[in-house]
Amino acid sequence: MIMKNNNHFLSILFCFFSLNLPAQKDNHGQEKKHRFSLYVGVGPNYYFNNLVIAKNYVQPWNYSLTARLMWEPEHFISLGIESGYSQLYTVKYKAPSLWPAQVTKIAVPVQLVVSMKFLKNYYADLSMGQSNLVDKFSSPDMGSFETSTWSLADFGVTLGYKYHINNRISVGAESKFFHSTKNKDSNLAFVFMVAFNF
Repeated sequence: MIMKNNNHFLSILFCFFSLNLPAQKDNHGQEKKHRFSLYVGVGPNYYFNNLVIAKNYVQPWNYSLTARLMWEPEHFISLGIESGYSQLYTVKYKAPSLWPAQVTKIAVPVQLVVSMKFLKNYYADLSMGQSNLVDKFSSPDMGSFETSTWSLADFGVTLGYKYHINNRISVGAESKFFHSTKNKDSNLAFVFMVAFNF
């Protein structure tokens, strides 16, 4: 009698798991179709020097931080929003006829992003939106202050590579071109990325 009951119990368990596996696959497929990813990255950037005043004092190599939230369905097109912190350039005055001073220009973009996948692990992004441009001035003789303004029609182009460590985490690298139309500032960043899928 006990063996008969155990056989019935095992049969019920088998039927349950047999019915549950397709449901789990369907749910898993549904999650993949509506997956979100958070990208964060940091890296150096190079400023294309278009300044007229103090052109020879510009330090073109600086750094960029970036964060991007993307909706990535099971298609080759993804949509999202991107922001970050990009130090465009630094100017250090050290001429004998001038006060020692430093001017730093920073861009904080807020842009919509369209991403397209190609090949296996490569993608290209096009971003458009606004940027808050901040100018920081500091001098031992004149003190420190900053000003800010908005550039309303900025854009960026990104080419990236992503390697999947597992279903949740990816790492990669991007080359990001950014252009601000307010003062025609442009730079090219080389960013190391980490992506979290959820």
